[in-house]
Amino acid sequence: MATEDVDLAGVRFLFTRVSDPDKVLDEMAAEADLRDRFDGKRTDDEQLHLPYWAELWDSARGIGIHLAGAMKNFETASRMGQARRLRVLDLGCGMGMAGTVAAALGADVVFADLEPPALLFAQLNSLPWRKRVRARRLNWQRDSLDRRFDLIIGADILYERAQWPFLETFWRRHLAEEGQILLGEPGRQTGDLFIEWIVARGWMIGTTEIAVTTRPRPIRIFTVSKSNC
Repeated sequence: MATEDVDLAGVRFLFTRVSDPDKVLDEMAAEADLRDRFDGKRTDDEQLHLPYWAELWDSARGIGIHLAGAMKNFETASRMGQARRLRVLDLGCGMGMAGTVAAALGADVVFADLEPPALLFAQLNSLPWRKRVRARRLNWQRDSLDRRFDLIIGADILYERAQWPFLETFWRRHLAEEGQILLGEPGRQTGDLFIEWIVARGWMIGTTEIAVTTRPRPIRIFTVSKSNC
């Protein structure tokens, strides 16, 4: 593990991450191979999940920077008693960078991920704000939470087109009426295709770009909301 002092547009916190994601992948593949040799073919519930959570995606930094600017007005109003806490879901949270920024800015945050190690890292990184943070193991293809959210954030969760229908269904169940979805996307072709795909299903989408220090090209931030039509 490695711990660094992160500063995202003035929001500073200590962030602990996996120092060698490739090693995590190798270990998981070796474990799965060994299990197959002794136990035979895996069932659907036992299929190998690649440890994407172990990689600190640039999109998480981009969302964090975007949130740092967008939420400061809300944070000020909340401190003055003019607004309730923003309800935020960090979907596919990985190690929790984006959701930790939201918690630092005063939101109530639920970290959700399929992989238990990811949730442990997210809880560790958001420890200073633990009173308003929860973690939930979740498969967005079939699970539901018992609440709706003002803001659903997702860093680099659009890479696989087959997941889009599941995500869209999940968003409809969990987004508050005036809520928004913020998606960080590094500029893949699938991101271009997603824009047309989501609009065709009755959503509105806006795009902005956020520069991050870890890559030469900016991160695209998609802001998705329910259509008024």
